[in-house]
Amino acid sequence: MGDETKLKTDKQFVTLAEATRLLAESRIADNDWSGMPLPVPGLELVIEPRYRHQKITEFRWQEYFEEDGTRIPLNEEPKPVQSPAEYRLVNSWWSDRLRTKIMIYHDKWGHARVGAESENGLWFALRTMEAAAAWPIQAEERAQKKLATLIPAHLFETYMLTGHYHEVSERSGVAYIFRRGRPTVAMREDGDAFRVLCALCLHPIGYYGQTWAGVMCPTDEVIAHLLMMRGSEEKFWANANQHSLDHPAAGI
Repeated sequence: MGDETKLKTDKQFVTLAEATRLLAESRIADNDWSGMPLPVPGLELVIEPRYRHQKITEFRWQEYFEEDGTRIPLNEEPKPVQSPAEYRLVNSWWSDRLRTKIMIYHDKWGHARVGAESENGLWFALRTMEAAAAWPIQAEERAQKKLATLIPAHLFETYMLTGHYHEVSERSGVAYIFRRGRPTVAMREDGDAFRVLCALCLHPIGYYGQTWAGVMCPTDEVIAHLLMMRGSEEKFWANANQHSLDHPAAGI
């Protein structure tokens, strides 16, 4: 198996979810309300700029172990030092028509290049499942119990059965579909139908790049979206990324 090695079977291991729980418990003991996000091998950890533990993004796993004790080394290549003459990314956007991410690069002389990067919902889903390994199931269960106290019983039943439920803002009249593990969809009544406005993507602490996964368990993020919408709808919109429904990040 190449460089892979086997350890003795009496070696004790923890899963990513167990490591997340242990890390959270240690932060709570230090009166740190926000806990500590856990990097997942192979995924980019993106942290909210105001989060106090920014250096966690510099952490890199050196290895992991299969259930049978097989050691798998992780040799991440260091990022090369960029020469001033090389092109750097200056702008990017999603093209609904081309269903592609367009990227603009400049070099030090101002010469421009255009690049494209394809994205699709399947890859978002697969990477989200990788990130799910870092969510303790106990945290999700507690979050669901909390959500049950915040919304009517019949809506909570809908949430448990389908993974989403809706609520209409008393101030703006905008209808929101809060979804577990996906951005919140905002719609407005337009005659006899609803006009979809956008998908609101907001992760209070951070998220794993190119996934729908935040560092908090899914229902905790649903609660965050709900309470922000109820408390300050304008701030909710101002802080969230607004994805068109054609973008894979919208999760439609």
